Amino acid sequence: MTDDQQGSLDFTFPEGMDPSLRGLSWLIGHWEGHGHTQWPGAGDRRVLQQIDFSHTGEAYLHYLLQAFVDEDGKPGQPLVMESGFWIPGEKNTVMAVICNPEGVAASWHGTITGLQSTPGGELATKIDLTTDAVLSQGTHTAGSRMYGYIGGKLLFAVDRADTDVPLQPWLSGELVRK
Repeated sequence: MTDDQQGSLDFTFPEGMDPSLRGLSWLIGHWEGHGHTQWPGAGDRRVLQQIDFSHTGEAYLHYLLQAFVDEDGKPGQPLVMESGFWIPGEKNTVMAVICNPEGVAASWHGTITGLQSTPGGELATKIDLTTDAVLSQGTHTAGSRMYGYIGGKLLFAVDRADTDVPLQPWLSGELVRK
């Protein structure tokens, strides 16, 4: 990748960052935007979202997601909150440990797809994750996630399954770095 290509990705590798985080470094920052959440019995709602990824110089990222009911462009009732750690592995693998206040803690494993040229010529990267262990006080049993960076935006989609609901879309968003 040339320096010109690197600059067009709209981020720089933070000073003091552990070198093992290089494949995740594009996530670092505060992101805000719109999205949707849907679930049987809860309907389909437009939401305002915030995602924060930060590093301390150690070999992990801290992650925090918050989603609120969108009340005419202003955050309303809180709907979703989760926090955790993203830990890089070998050969473009990543593990994330994510929990929420509803009593769900899950271990996620996946891969980072390196920089690639998309049909529009823009550079992009993508992370796909699936659960391999779920601890839940409720009915949550499994999930998959995709996080992508294209055109300066963080796009993500989270699917989940419960004991009585098969794997299906639950939360998605399109966010920009603030």
